[in-house]
Amino acid sequence: MVQSAGVPQLSDNQAPPGRPSSATETEVDLIHNTQAPPPPKESGPNKRRKARVRGNSTRPKKRMTDSRGVSDRPLVEKQGVCDEGSPLPPLLRISLKSLLAAEMKLVYGDEQHNITQQPSKSPVTSSASQFMCQASEIVGPPSGPNLGFLPQIDKWLDVALQDADSYYQQKKYGIAASRFTTALELCSKGAAVEQSLHAVYEDISKVASLIESRLVACYLRLKRPKIALNHSHRAIQLNPIYFRHHLRQAMVYRLLGNPCAAARSAMIADWVYWLSGGSDEHISKLIKLYWQALLDEAITMEDRFSVMYTPCSAGDSVGDCIAKAEETFRKQHTAFTDYLFTDPSGGHLLPQTTDWSNPPSTQQKYVLTLGFRRGQDGSFLSKLTSRTCPSFTGPRASFSSSSPEDMERVCDTFSRRILPVLDFIKCTKLAAGFSPGSGLVERLQYAGYLGQIQRSREQTVILHQALAELAVAPYLQDLSHADTSLLQALMADTMDTLEGRRTDRERVWNEMQKVGMLEDLLFQLEETYLKNKAQRASRKQRVGVQGAEGKARGRPKAGVKIGAKGGGTVVTDKAKVRPTETQQETAVAPMTLPDP
Repeated sequence: MVQSAGVPQLSDNQAPPGRPSSATETEVDLIHNTQAPPPPKESGPNKRRKARVRGNSTRPKKRMTDSRGVSDRPLVEKQGVCDEGSPLPPLLRISLKSLLAAEMKLVYGDEQHNITQQPSKSPVTSSASQFMCQASEIVGPPSGPNLGFLPQIDKWLDVALQDADSYYQQKKYGIAASRFTTALELCSKGAAVEQSLHAVYEDISKVASLIESRLVACYLRLKRPKIALNHSHRAIQLNPIYFRHHLRQAMVYRLLGNPCAAARSAMIADWVYWLSGGSDEHISKLIKLYWQALLDEAITMEDRFSVMYTPCSAGDSVGDCIAKAEETFRKQHTAFTDYLFTDPSGGHLLPQTTDWSNPPSTQQKYVLTLGFRRGQDGSFLSKLTSRTCPSFTGPRASFSSSSPEDMERVCDTFSRRILPVLDFIKCTKLAAGFSPGSGLVERLQYAGYLGQIQRSREQTVILHQALAELAVAPYLQDLSHADTSLLQALMADTMDTLEGRRTDRERVWNEMQKVGMLEDLLFQLEETYLKNKAQRASRKQRVGVQGAEGKARGRPKAGVKIGAKGGGTVVTDKAKVRPTETQQETAVAPMTLPDP
């Protein structure tokens, strides 16, 4: 894939916009360990290009930083100069070493703290905002959450957590995971806080979410990301505004080979960290670096389409932005112009220019353009702009019984062709929403098909992922009354599906799919009618032209032709000639007999 758009690198000596630079020398070394890739080519897969670059060991390397790791180049030269409305320069790729170092610090940054550490006697008011996460509610450093901000937890749960944490500190992660599982079972049975009759739901949820998060850390240490995935989803469902939950989910996605979902989780973690009052500039910068590295990996892995981000100011019209972006894309990437799609809603964010402290109106946003090598890989995206409820499974899929082979084919279409593209579109879009076409409803429809072909384990993973996305959705965008109703309906139906409950009412995503299929059917009927109408008009015009030419040559009427001899008429099989009056009288007059 040609990395058509790149995005500028985070500056070496500069904190994220709006935040002062206060990184230590060790932090600077970590953040500046980046390297620029060779110029991209449009021929051959990316993996071959990488192999050729790694194999060229005789080529001297240019020194870009001094002994302290600080770059000696000016900021403008590294980031590139891009005018308003022009595509961004190619991305400076972050090295794997920097990615792993940032990931370890972000994901495991709270391990050194005791999970049941009691806070100092500083009071914590009960009227704290609902947007405050664990990192801001505790008394102590934001990187080390514990249960001290909660009421006195149950003594048996406290013993189980202390036991599990001791094994974790000894790096016996398998035993620690089993002990945390035991603690989670105690919590589910009501042994969360000492006064369970007066317990608050938010407090119990935070206890359970922290245990789930520790289970994620255990399974990540054991290199078992598949088991960690569901625990990461449940941690976010229970407490969606704690940033480390999203960072651990991002690491799980990265290990499972899904960098698009990992990049979106990192973006949400950065937003939630700022929303919950996080003030450590170094943590915020590390999260943005991690987000940028995952986005770069997502772009590099795609070989079906190329990507371009174009800055768009608030005063520009959407139509002009789309036209300019697509024109520039066609000039720069001729190999990926079989089908172009530019997201008309805009609102895409990049880690290098994102400053959450700025008002939304002044936030730098981009227009995303995707160019596909083959048109059939992206033609379904046209429904996002022309349908109320876009459906991608055909107009009659839900109105007739389908065979297991057809269901397998639909699932394959969702997993290989539709969901990866929708996931990539929203990996730089914070307020992606949960309406049809956002990827969430399509994921739930995919889960429904998985259930019909008895692939329950995959269905459970998809449903937990959807619940985690729905849980954090209210913190990412402003919701109208209709959005709130839809969110509640989606969450209720997802929970019912997970628990195996059957109701007389249709699932919300199935209703949307049927509406979309009816739209497809109406569009298909309209297209067929207009096509037949055009054919009839063309046929009528052709017959009229032939008749005019026949009259001009003096040709007799159809069905009668003049004989070659004697001037008589010969009637063809398809014509009928009216009989003369004499013939009519002879045929009608009665027969008379002579008188005797």
